[in-house]
Amino acid sequence: MPTPTTTRRYPPGEGLPHARSYAAEHGHLAVSKHTRRHGFALGRWLIQQRRKARAGLLSARTLQELTLLDPWWNPPWPFAWQRKYHQHRTLHATGQPLPPELQRWARKQTTLYPQLHPHQQALLSTVDIRPDAPADEAPCVECDGKTSESDHIELFFPPCR
Repeated sequence: MPTPTTTRRYPPGEGLPHARSYAAEHGHLAVSKHTRRHGFALGRWLIQQRRKARAGLLSARTLQELTLLDPWWNPPWPFAWQRKYHQHRTLHATGQPLPPELQRWARKQTTLYPQLHPHQQALLSTVDIRPDAPADEAPCVECDGKTSESDHIELFFPPCR
């Protein structure tokens, strides 16, 4: 027998101040479902707002406000992609190294680039991810992200992959 699920009902607009605060600090609303803001379950609230928006049940005021805070708060592509993009963007902006998982994600985006939504492509271009380069110029994402496959060959090193 399936376990019944309960969904908390939030008063209209209750989450907007928390969404504003989060977006002001982080520049986006691509939060995990477990994200809390000042004790408020922001992640779960945003999931509900996305569901309402897809069903055409979200108030015009809330839709407008969320869209002003983050135009891609409810993207037409998988939300997991949006979260990875923001993780990558944050590290890219601060010059921090990408963990292997995000390196693989970025490499996959270069391969899938032609199949992505044009707005996804535009977002990727802001973090210097472009369509796949020719094989001899492709960066090796397993090492420093700057060494090309041809450099490995010239240096008599096998590819890192």
